Amino acid sequence: MHVERVEGEYIEPEIIDLEDGSGCLFRLHATDIHEEAPKYLSELLTDQAQRWAPRPPGSPLGPVIPVIWLRSPDVPDRFAIGVEDSAAAIIYTCHTDLLSQYAADYLSRLDTERSPYWQRVPKGYHDSDDVE
Repeated sequence: MHVERVEGEYIEPEIIDLEDGSGCLFRLHATDIHEEAPKYLSELLTDQAQRWAPRPPGSPLGPVIPVIWLRSPDVPDRFAIGVEDSAAAIIYTCHTDLLSQYAADYLSRLDTERSPYWQRVPKGYHDSDDVE
């Protein structure tokens, strides 16, 4: 997973699937994300994505799983980002300095809309050479 901080003219937060199927690119404007945040978000999203894979072509869509990006001033380390991944929801928690409220709300909506296209996979699923 990649996170890009975009300078210049404002762009809405977006999630782009990479053409080679290797993951996604999260693009956020510089006003929505701290300059050091892409590194930390990329690591977290890459780790969390190991629990998920795209649904096979032609398979039915899955349930909508709420994805929530929470901001909190009480996170002890400004660059620590947590994730709770359960059957009921996926909740990311980060310090208020890391991400704007607008970006958090926008990413929550985008991720929730994308959730039916993904499925949970067992640990080690992505370790096999024959898995894209």
